[in-house]
Amino acid sequence: MSSKRLPETSPLVLIYGLSANPVHQGHVDLMAQAYAGLRRLGKTLHRAVFVPVYRRNPVGSRKAGLPQTYEHRFAMCRLAAATVTERLAVPDDQVAVSRVEAHLAQGREAPNYTAETLGALQREFVGRFELAFLIGSELVGGGDPEFGHWHRVDLILERAALVICPRPDHPPNFDFVQSLREQGGRVFWLRDVRTTDISATELRARLVRGEAPRTLAEEGLLPLPIAEYLSRHPIYT
Repeated sequence: MSSKRLPETSPLVLIYGLSANPVHQGHVDLMAQAYAGLRRLGKTLHRAVFVPVYRRNPVGSRKAGLPQTYEHRFAMCRLAAATVTERLAVPDDQVAVSRVEAHLAQGREAPNYTAETLGALQREFVGRFELAFLIGSELVGGGDPEFGHWHRVDLILERAALVICPRPDHPPNFDFVQSLREQGGRVFWLRDVRTTDISATELRARLVRGEAPRTLAEEGLLPLPIAEYLSRHPIYT
């Protein structure tokens, strides 16, 4: 683990990586509640940043279309950032969207790796703020947690603190979480966060079947600005 970690009092940059395919109410709730949860822990936040993936890891036919929809997914993240900003009543520049994964993917066919993304963001905020990477508890739950198989977990732990939020029916494996701490990782467990379990796959299927985005908004599944965007840009038909 790097000896150059910033002091624990350093302001945080909260990073939320997501496919954004589409951005739904659960994404907005998670970012807003994680931001508020960190503040309840006494943490100072410099900024919260949505990071839409450009090319998913692992690369495969099921995810091959992500680069073609990137601009739409980026636009939806901007709408989500504005919604979170309004909900938290923070300045406009407090919640942002980054193109870092699109920039890293240019000129190559490799997938986006979180360790690499965090390295690029670390250089952007060098020496001033600590990165805090937001994940749901489903990634650190079960007997063989998925997060343990990610590319270069050691670099992820070196480059960012982990912010873990509960997900319905996905309790964390606290032995595994403790092992991350023993590797030198900083981990924030936001036990009080409550979010809705919404499936982007099911949302896409309903949109493909021709359901109106506004109907999904009325059910609490899509933020209204994103429903209106999808009505103007029917990317799932």
